[in-house]
Amino acid sequence: MKLSYVISGILFVALATSAWSQSDPAVGKEIYERLCVSCHGSTGRGGRMARMLPVPPRNLADAAYMQGRTPDQLFTVIKDGSAAVGLSDAMPGFGSQLNDQEIRDTVAYVQALAAAPPAAMARPDADSAISAQANGLQITRLQLSVWPEYDDPRVLVIMRGELAPGVPFPTQINLPVPPDAEIIGAGMISELGELLLQPHRVVSGGTSQTLEITLPSRRFFAELYYDPFETSGDTKRFSYTFKAPYPIGQLDVDVQQPYTASDFAVEPPAMTQESEGRDTTYHRFAYRDVAPGQETSFVVSYVKADEQPSVPKADKPQADGAEHEGPQDRKVIYSAVLAGVIAVYVLANLLWVAYRRRRAVVTAAEPATLPMAAPPAPTPAAPATTNFCSQCGRALNTDYAFCPGCGHAITAP
Repeated sequence: MKLSYVISGILFVALATSAWSQSDPAVGKEIYERLCVSCHGSTGRGGRMARMLPVPPRNLADAAYMQGRTPDQLFTVIKDGSAAVGLSDAMPGFGSQLNDQEIRDTVAYVQALAAAPPAAMARPDADSAISAQANGLQITRLQLSVWPEYDDPRVLVIMRGELAPGVPFPTQINLPVPPDAEIIGAGMISELGELLLQPHRVVSGGTSQTLEITLPSRRFFAELYYDPFETSGDTKRFSYTFKAPYPIGQLDVDVQQPYTASDFAVEPPAMTQESEGRDTTYHRFAYRDVAPGQETSFVVSYVKADEQPSVPKADKPQADGAEHEGPQDRKVIYSAVLAGVIAVYVLANLLWVAYRRRRAVVTAAEPATLPMAAPPAPTPAAPATTNFCSQCGRALNTDYAFCPGCGHAITAP
């Protein structure tokens, strides 16, 4: 009996060993890049979702930790989720999407990540930025807005862009900013269009400055003010130069004319010009395949007698063609909606109370309604007696034709 148990154990180990020996890391890599890379990253050190998760994903490139985990333990985590081995439930199981052989292939690739030498990996982990240029960073599209005296006496510059696919995250990008610029905000644009601040800093470099932003995803934004005006009386003039930090597939530029400005001019002349409500005019430019280091300059001049910006800061609308709504803007909107709902609820209650009171007054003014007694039965009228029978003296009614007593014919009087 004991011998049969020993033989069964040996066969089980042999089968399990054979199954693991057939694992294919190349197949596992394809599965990993499809299902795992967004959280764990292409190197195992953290992906674009790493900073957004309540529990950071496991660093799969940590050789010391991974060597203490058997293939069977990793198999269980991938198939049934991290909660199956007593960890948090942050990682779901993939047993419904992968068969056992595919899971073994994935385990083989994960183990290869931990075994790879550090030089073969991308440089930083999830807590440090990857050099954008080292990864061949490109910008597929950049929207650049230059708005003089929009909601501030200075010039407002707005950038909205998207990196080309294939860049591992987190990564760092460098954007040119004018000297002495005031950075309002910089960071990522979420999938919902929210402007979310991310770590950033300004690095000075002589006559120019660079804004460094650490990004966890492809879409980014930056907003700043700067004062470049050369003023002579009511005539104002300034120049703005943008130097492409990376290859840009499409660069769209719009220069907004202040609402009360006249004799507005841009050099070079705008490719297109559009006017919108409230006397808003945009002078637009479009460039394709902009090379790194290529400079695009604009000289703007106009006449404006007053010193007031086009709009108060509290009334600042969204940028044309760009998402300007941030977390604070959403809070204001939600608060306004909630206040409106509360106001409607209070008003409805006041109207209901007033209605109830009015009904109470009307009811009190009306006479009390009592149950009506049944009308008394009519009393039959007493027969009218007008004469007597001439034969027997019996009283007769006027409608008698014969006396009921003796039968004598009654003669009308």
